[in-house]
Amino acid sequence: MRSRIHNILEITDPGDLVSRIFSISVVVLILINIICIVLESVASIEEKYRGLFLTIEIGSTLIFATEYVLRLWSCVEKKDEDGVVRSNFSVRIRYASTPLAIIDLLAFLPSLLQLIFPGIDLRFLRVLRLLRVFKLTRYFTSFELLLTVLHEERKNLGGIFVIMIVILILAASALYIAERDVQPDKFGSIPQAMWWAIAALTTVGYGDVYPISSLGQILGSLVTVLGIGMVALPSGILASAFSEQMRRKRESLQVVIDDALGDGNIDRKELLMIRNVGQNLGLADEQVEELVKHSREIFEIEHTTDEKNEGKGQSTPKPNDSEIPK
Repeated sequence: MRSRIHNILEITDPGDLVSRIFSISVVVLILINIICIVLESVASIEEKYRGLFLTIEIGSTLIFATEYVLRLWSCVEKKDEDGVVRSNFSVRIRYASTPLAIIDLLAFLPSLLQLIFPGIDLRFLRVLRLLRVFKLTRYFTSFELLLTVLHEERKNLGGIFVIMIVILILAASALYIAERDVQPDKFGSIPQAMWWAIAALTTVGYGDVYPISSLGQILGSLVTVLGIGMVALPSGILASAFSEQMRRKRESLQVVIDDALGDGNIDRKELLMIRNVGQNLGLADEQVEELVKHSREIFEIEHTTDEKNEGKGQSTPKPNDSEIPK
């Protein structure tokens, strides 16, 4: 039973109907909660539908708490995957300290505290309920892909961030020098000038603060042009990293497809396994089918070429010594 619950919660088999129903239900529940949290901020709506919001909140808290307990209970089913033997207690402690488990805990803990201590003003904890949106990272591989990309490119992105901070300070200092006498209320200090520098470097341009002196306008133009390049840098890095991750996923699936094609044919069981691997990698069914089709075509071409080469080798007689001209 514990193994079955673990397989359902962790969606070890994407083709399992129960797992799919569970994941879709949780995603819908999370979206309903986010909508309710947003609507609760409107006083008139909150007052009119307070009972409905409370019912949804209590039900969601119980469901999320039950899910967390079941995950904590069933996580021991994969305790030996890394080859290290651990006790059930240590496995549960390790699982409870993972980012996804912490998100699951924070998804119901604030509401649970409000239900246990109704007389205490815990309004600030309501904001923490928005953390439930991060539970979606468990059910959408795109979130996982984004986190992977950010982690792998953290050094490059960190370097760009440092450069942007330096340019921000230099731009604010330059505009402070150029505009402090003309607009002391807006550029009276470097921190005041930073608001304009941030808007210019990010190419937002709110228009509430802008230079009016000739020197300030020249410097402002240079900073704005520089900002276009600074915004494009991280965008290019992330786009390149996304492409690299997708290439790795396709290569991983290609290895599985090539193994299945080893006997020259992909049967129904192997095709189902390939589709499951593709879903686990976050690839669309169309991408998986395209890779399978392409691999089959390549295999048939190579197999046909090999047969022709073998046929030519067998049909071409080896000349006798008497036939060789002297």
